[in-house]
Amino acid sequence: MSILKSIDTTSEKAVHKTEEFLNHSKKYYELKIFQILTSSISLIFRFAIVGIFLLIAFIFLAVFASSAIGNYLNSEVLGYIVVALIFILFAFVGYLGKNYIENKVIKSLSKKYFDDEEIL
Repeated sequence: MSILKSIDTTSEKAVHKTEEFLNHSKKYYELKIFQILTSSISLIFRFAIVGIFLLIAFIFLAVFASSAIGNYLNSEVLGYIVVALIFILFAFVGYLGKNYIENKVIKSLSKKYFDDEEIL
């Protein structure tokens, strides 16, 4: 009988340790998900704030540049057209380089979120 009792005690301990392990694993993954979400949200807000201020700065720079080019060419309309063409050129270059940008973003985010850097 003592062998059966000892097997029963051992199996109860194993079940208890397994439940403990699962509870700790669940808590760990909940915290990991929370960390990823909060860092992602803060990153988005940071980019949004910086992006808004950069957009305002680019608007002022574009108006200044178009005015300066218009004064140089003696036509305000030509100044605005030249600045618009420059923006179209930048947009085209950005469109052509989108794969490069996407790869850089994916690599940098994967380094941040995954502990195993050997995957990269």
